[in-house]
Amino acid sequence: MSFEALFRSGHGPQDNFRARLFGMFSEEIVRCWAANERAPYRDLGRPTLWAPPEFATLDFTLQSRANSRCYVAEQKAELAFEGYRYLRLTAASQVQHHSGKRAFMWFLDTALDPASHLVKVGARPTEVAGAILVWGAVTPEGRADAMQTYGFADVLAIEDMLRDLRDWQDGAWRARVAEIRGWADGLFDGLTC
Repeated sequence: MSFEALFRSGHGPQDNFRARLFGMFSEEIVRCWAANERAPYRDLGRPTLWAPPEFATLDFTLQSRANSRCYVAEQKAELAFEGYRYLRLTAASQVQHHSGKRAFMWFLDTALDPASHLVKVGARPTEVAGAILVWGAVTPEGRADAMQTYGFADVLAIEDMLRDLRDWQDGAWRARVAEIRGWADGLFDGLTC
């Protein structure tokens, strides 16, 4: 199912609710996907970028299974925000929306110059080869434009990761969804008693 089908129903309150609910666990999708041996990357944990005395922590350190290179990665999944403007990455100009915050600016610095900041993962200095952007959903043109404009090594889509997890019949992800569903059902059952 496409992200448009899930998050752009035409009923704003429903779409905003779904987007907020999804945001509570969306990073877990990336971690579960990366834990599957069929994924092209594995997650090594959250990286911290340093320019002493300042630092910024990003979402993931993704290591290529093909060549062991490491990349800092940041996830952006604003699905219903500003009339669905950022639901699907179609152009590099959408990335600019996140500029101005130190963590994201340093992330962009690392995409162009991997040595621009000391990177530590679990307090260990880690050499990185660049940066990877993770977006909710992506067009091929948006991926290419963002990679060319910002120097990203890759642009990944959560929508594609979910498709992979479904195709792989990933047991860990199925179990996690069942657990989250049980928590939500329990809450809503309790509210209707």
